[in-house]
Amino acid sequence: MMPVGTTLSRWTMSYFGAALFFLLLAESLLSAGVWTPPSAVAEPPALIVVHSMTIGWLGLLMIGALLQFTPVLTGLGLPTGRLDLPCLVGSIAGLGLLLCGFQLIDAVSAAAGPVMIAASAMLAASLLSIAWVLLSGLWRGRAAHPASPIVMLGLACLAVTVALGSLFAVTVSGPTATPGISEFVTNAVPFHASFGLAGWMTFAAIGVSYKLLPMFLLSDEMKKSPFIRSTGSFAATTLGFAAVATIFEPSLGQRVFLVGSLFFQLPIAAYLAELFLTYRARRRKDLELNMSGSLPAFVLLGLSVPMFAVALASDAGPQIFAAIAYLFVFGWLTGLGLSQLLKIIPFLTWIEAFGPLLGRRPTPRLADLLNGRRAAAWLCIFYLAVVASAAAIAAGSDAGFRLAVTAQTFATAALVTELVLARRLANIDSAAKGAPFQQPALFVAAKPQR
Repeated sequence: MMPVGTTLSRWTMSYFGAALFFLLLAESLLSAGVWTPPSAVAEPPALIVVHSMTIGWLGLLMIGALLQFTPVLTGLGLPTGRLDLPCLVGSIAGLGLLLCGFQLIDAVSAAAGPVMIAASAMLAASLLSIAWVLLSGLWRGRAAHPASPIVMLGLACLAVTVALGSLFAVTVSGPTATPGISEFVTNAVPFHASFGLAGWMTFAAIGVSYKLLPMFLLSDEMKKSPFIRSTGSFAATTLGFAAVATIFEPSLGQRVFLVGSLFFQLPIAAYLAELFLTYRARRRKDLELNMSGSLPAFVLLGLSVPMFAVALASDAGPQIFAAIAYLFVFGWLTGLGLSQLLKIIPFLTWIEAFGPLLGRRPTPRLADLLNGRRAAAWLCIFYLAVVASAAAIAAGSDAGFRLAVTAQTFATAALVTELVLARRLANIDSAAKGAPFQQPALFVAAKPQR
């Protein structure tokens, strides 16, 4: 994955810890019945869950991963690390204000407007600042690996997502609530979601995995990144045209949006086809847990993307779209994230704890840090619960959804526990922790190591 001498990002574990907290928060709220299948996704309680997932879980997870792996992609360090912690604190505080704002909107409170403006300003400043740091590093090293431009495309989509979200927050606050702007905000919600989930998070995940998966599998580098980049850029551009068209003619915007969703099939199909070939050509025949655990995520990506295009073309009901979005968010993005964390967190922990001791005395194997059999069982339960939850949403079954999402929450909590045990080296024999060993902190790397 990375050479032992690789510099560790000091705050990556903090981003991961905050991300896992918001994932458990969102799932716990769903288990508690904050949102049910017959309810609209645009209601304030549902938006609390949605933004806990998108900004809190997926956003912080991806930023934390990019802080560590952008130097791996480019072979260059990031221009600065001074913004890592302030942007994390600002993102958490801004998200907290945003969730409070949605609650105030639900309570019809006059304080909702100012809180939403403050949340928007804090989130925009934090997310765009750290995105600029990452983009600067990727731009300087864009020729080092073909995956870098794919991640840059994802960061560009993040900027659009933040801009649209800020417009929504300002509109909700009242001063700009003119009929034209309010109508545009209502029609532009699908674009906000699409730029965030399909643009920012999916292209960033594809870009990072383009470097990491061949390394995990001991396979050749993947080659289709130019096609994925060009078709992905075209799909994102089409989506942007659709958003602009919505200002003048909403029906035209919807038609262009359909075209963009159809073009989005091309980079996804190319990515999945190349993944299949990479798996087949691997030299490591026995798959590690992070790779076998990612296979259901890739399958659900391959199912949910064309399902969305079909549902859009056939004018399906809102419950069908909610079920497909659930598969995409929890099955593809969350499944991939949790699976890869089962490798990334133990690996970074091993580097920090035992890297300095390599060659000086015996060290434990990386596989010893994680109880793989337990983690595999919980990951299997997680995927089964996600599919059952999506099926219950499509069927409009409140009881079925509550039961399935509760099982999903317990499985996620168990996986988080396994990650904490790995970070705390709880599965390692105490003899391996003798001097000069130093126990890593739970959320912060002690210092950059070279």
